[in-house]
Amino acid sequence: MALALVLFAAGCGDNASTRGATSRAAASGAQPSPVRVTISAPTHHPRVNALWPVTVRVTNAAGQPLRATLTMQILLGGTPVGKVDNGRVYHFVGSWREKKGQEITWPAASRGQPLQFEAIVKAQGRSVKRTWAIRVR
Repeated sequence: MALALVLFAAGCGDNASTRGATSRAAASGAQPSPVRVTISAPTHHPRVNALWPVTVRVTNAAGQPLRATLTMQILLGGTPVGKVDNGRVYHFVGSWREKKGQEITWPAASRGQPLQFEAIVKAQGRSVKRTWAIRVR
């Protein structure tokens, strides 16, 4: 899988607007989403140019698989700096992973950067974002 990754110095800044939105949601007593999204991968420290398999699972509150769409991106300091598979939208039910041999590979420019892999899932009329912190070795 090709990973387009461009690191911008401006992306390293503070993102106060995101923190404020999170604080407001917590203060208003927002209910947890009935759409549950989990990310699993073998490590938070993938190696440069090595295959990094990741799985995204989507279920309802009862644990039943849901029909969903998925796009993925890479964040640096909370700011998008790259798209996985050029922003392709995947359609699936329950769980998704790259085909064997086509898993994510991290470019040398990502080494040592405090990045996040973000899955953006749409299911049951809701959009849910989940992140997985990584630091490429």
